[in-house]
Amino acid sequence: MNRVVIVADDVQSAQTIGRGLRHTPNCHVIGYVSGRRPFAMAIRSAAPDVVLVDDPAGSADVYERIREARLGAENAKIVVLAAAMDDDKLQAVARAGAHAAISRAIPAASLGTLVREIAEGRVYHAFTPSVEEPDATAEDAGLTPRELEILRLVAGGASNGQIARELWVTEQTIKFHLSNTYRKLGVENRTQASHAAYGLGLLDPPRIESRRRLDTALAA
Repeated sequence: MNRVVIVADDVQSAQTIGRGLRHTPNCHVIGYVSGRRPFAMAIRSAAPDVVLVDDPAGSADVYERIREARLGAENAKIVVLAAAMDDDKLQAVARAGAHAAISRAIPAASLGTLVREIAEGRVYHAFTPSVEEPDATAEDAGLTPRELEILRLVAGGASNGQIARELWVTEQTIKFHLSNTYRKLGVENRTQASHAAYGLGLLDPPRIESRRRLDTALAA
């Protein structure tokens, strides 16, 4: 049985999508999460096989939702229910980490079948995520591209609020990524994480004359 979690703006949207999967064999909706707030921890506890991410307005928010879905459900197939299916959009959702995209214009009766076939690897056009490749050293440390991106901003002295505004996410999402980064690097705070990153070669070392200023900013 393929367990499906739906990420949508509201309960009504999720229920509408869920009706398209209701009568599909081997496809069961186990829950809904709001894409308007951090949800990685919620779907991690649900352990779905598929995360179906709704993209009703074709906004940039969908890319962060895809990234957060992959963070919370690393082994699940991420499927986008897309408002647009042009080449640029498909490449963008692929780079964000989606495995497949289905047009929102598809008949509801066909949605469940497509989701099931994607989940079970029987749809040719289900693409492999083409997320930006991190440096080999970052891979060795177990960091995701987003974690490395946040770590670079932390090392530059940015606060959680500044990083959240820069990446168009919530501060809670930044804290979640940092918690994972600290665990993977075996450190306890921002200063230790930055020093570990330089020591492991994850970041370019700062110029000698600016190192003291950097350390002061990180400790603030």
